[in-house]
Amino acid sequence: MRIPKLVLVLLFCLTAAAPFISTKLAATTDKKTKAVPPPSDPALYVGSSSCAECHTNQATHYSVTAHNKTNNDKFPVDQRGCEACHGGAKNHVEFYTTAQNFVKAGKDAEAQALYDNVEKAKAAKLTSFGDLSSAQASAICLQCHEGSQGHSEERFNFRRSEHARHGVSCLDCHSSHAPKRTEFLLRDAEPNMCYQCHADQKSSFQKPFHHKVPEGGMKCSDCHNQHGGFMAKSLRNSVNGDAGCVKCHADKQGPFVFEHAPIKTEGCQACHTPHGSTYPKMLTRPQVKFLCIECHSNTPGLEGEGTGLGESAPHNLTDPRYNNCTLCHVDIHGSNKNRQFR
Repeated sequence: MRIPKLVLVLLFCLTAAAPFISTKLAATTDKKTKAVPPPSDPALYVGSSSCAECHTNQATHYSVTAHNKTNNDKFPVDQRGCEACHGGAKNHVEFYTTAQNFVKAGKDAEAQALYDNVEKAKAAKLTSFGDLSSAQASAICLQCHEGSQGHSEERFNFRRSEHARHGVSCLDCHSSHAPKRTEFLLRDAEPNMCYQCHADQKSSFQKPFHHKVPEGGMKCSDCHNQHGGFMAKSLRNSVNGDAGCVKCHADKQGPFVFEHAPIKTEGCQACHTPHGSTYPKMLTRPQVKFLCIECHSNTPGLEGEGTGLGESAPHNLTDPRYNNCTLCHVDIHGSNKNRQFR
């Protein structure tokens, strides 16, 4: 009996794909049967009030920060107060309480022997952020701030952000115990904190024409997602996905019947320097005509333009009346009435 060719082809394909299918099934099964990490043992946690008995200064600062709201029964023991970051403190408290009792009883030798016991001292040691790498420190913060603790969408991309890739951790900008600004637990206010690394932008904001960041009219984080955006330079999107510039410059957003191509292809930075410029309107060139002819060259009859620029064209740039293109092309960001943005 002859077997149809289609059946043979099907059998061949199934045979070739069998290893791949079995691997995928095994991975799926493993994922479904993977054990969920057991919850933290409540017996290892003593509460932040015990921490405050010794760490008075830290507890005083901590009490006026947003983290203090976790000191209640609404949160699991491993997400509550000091121990949410530093781990269960039961062994830590017992170790140092025992040592203190030895000292009070005049048994200094016994206290010193306890301190010298490497195994017990290690078991009593809490998580110290000073001993962690930037990635490890940030991972502890992200246990809460990448998930359920408000504004979590801000930090979804932090692990792949430019800051994280260059070794900047949460603690480089934030301080849980002694922030300079209680809001957001910042070590310093914007833009001064940003300038510590981005000194080149500080000089840009000193130029005659700049966004009002030094004056306090806006902040770096109004345009950039410091925790890692999904656009170049960690720029923020507007609501509909356009460049963040249109959040303030809404009249330039469109959509327009006649779009000016650079706005959609290169963005506002095709013509403007966002942080600061020595030229009016933060343009990248001293005169508008020099900016325009970068794309609208002096070649007469430029394809798509109809005329072009040059001595033999109506737009002779040696004539002073053509020195400012936007005197005629007033809707340069886009027009709903004229293809030439008039």
